[in-house]
Amino acid sequence: MKTHFFGYYPPTEAEYERLWKEGLVVVDTNVLLNLYRLPTTARDELFEVLNLLKERLWIPYQVALEFQRRRLTVIAAERKATEDALQTASDLVAELRRKVDTLQIDKRGLGVQSQPLLDDLEKANSKLIDAIKEVHRSQLDISSSDSVRDRLDLLLRDRIGPGPTTQKELDDLSAQGDDRFKEKIPPGFADADKDKNPNEATFIHDQLKYQRKFGDLILWRQVIEHVKASGAKCVLFVTADRKEDWWWREQGKTIGPHPELVREIIKQGNVELYWMYSSVQFVEHANKYSAATVSSQSVAELKQVALAPRMEAGRDYQLIESATASRLMSPSDPYLYMDRPDLRHIERLVAEWLQSIHDDVRPNQHGFPDFIAIEGEDVHGFEVKYVRNFDRMVTSPSIVNSLLRGYMETREGRLSEFTAILVVSEIDFFDIAHSDRVHELNRRLAHLLGRYPITGIVVGAILGERFEPLVYQRERDGDTD
Repeated sequence: MKTHFFGYYPPTEAEYERLWKEGLVVVDTNVLLNLYRLPTTARDELFEVLNLLKERLWIPYQVALEFQRRRLTVIAAERKATEDALQTASDLVAELRRKVDTLQIDKRGLGVQSQPLLDDLEKANSKLIDAIKEVHRSQLDISSSDSVRDRLDLLLRDRIGPGPTTQKELDDLSAQGDDRFKEKIPPGFADADKDKNPNEATFIHDQLKYQRKFGDLILWRQVIEHVKASGAKCVLFVTADRKEDWWWREQGKTIGPHPELVREIIKQGNVELYWMYSSVQFVEHANKYSAATVSSQSVAELKQVALAPRMEAGRDYQLIESATASRLMSPSDPYLYMDRPDLRHIERLVAEWLQSIHDDVRPNQHGFPDFIAIEGEDVHGFEVKYVRNFDRMVTSPSIVNSLLRGYMETREGRLSEFTAILVVSEIDFFDIAHSDRVHELNRRLAHLLGRYPITGIVVGAILGERFEPLVYQRERDGDTD
């Protein structure tokens, strides 16, 4: 069967060894852009892996073009994330002091003196601010020299494919693109809506007009053209893209490359072996199949970059009907860390879940909370928070501020009820579900609800393409569902 259905079979051990020994290594744009998001040591070790494979490294012209167009946005976003953290830390103690003064804790006869506690918090927060400032000073600025790009210039010299020189050549690369997208032929069909905003649908480069929605298709066809011309028989493609137009998924589990991609490049490019890696799996397998020595710390940092939430511009937001629940999958997926979680995607899946239990759920146009459910004259608010670090959930300023604000909204009558929805990683979800940590979770939720008496807290995770609740603890009775 493998002869006829080779797109559905992963490489054997011998084929993996062949890929690493002689395969052409193609790196996608998002892997290069993630170099800006990595700490210095992890970045250096990823560069080391790429340098070891330098003689077989190659990128399509489209990858290089997208990198040049997007790198300043990534640099600016990384600096803004640090600046936002600095602003939050700077405002934290002052805001908390105001809240404590409003509650008049010292005058409630509880034997609690708030001032020493706030002083200790301010000292600790001052150290945190200094650390954030140091990180900010070490980051690249859009107007500064770019050491990452300088290293890539050396690494990729003479290893970038040619670009189209005429509009006809460019249009040929995206020919039948709309038809492919309608039939869900990969790659690129997940980007079909990029033409909805006419101001962002196209761009000009080298006096040629590019359609953004065809970026992945152009990239893919440039890869096929190159392997056909060069005679490469093995191709290893590394990407941090996690969309369904690149990967074969079944019930939330990533099996491997989309089978149609494998078939197309083997048949049209005369390739004998094709496989895809996420950036994390790439460095993990580099330790096994090459002379690279990527530390476990660097692998962990790359995973952290992959898991950290990142907003994606241009994604339409819309509530849709909840899909039929699928069975839970274990978190053994080797492609789990393909990219940073998309906050809008998380919110959309949570919204689907909310619509399955409430008749009228809508995004809140006023910002906080994220969603409201209307039932008669009652308004139930729901705020969604992604929990980066489960162990610090109780002390997370973002979560604490949301709970406090939700409490004030209900106390002042703007909301009838308020529920916080905390989304943990898939790893934490199964770690909690398959151990006695669920009791620890209940204890933490009870602690939060004791301090901030809102309606309840839901904890769950995104499994596949749905939100799966794990625990729902309510303030009124402390029960868990």
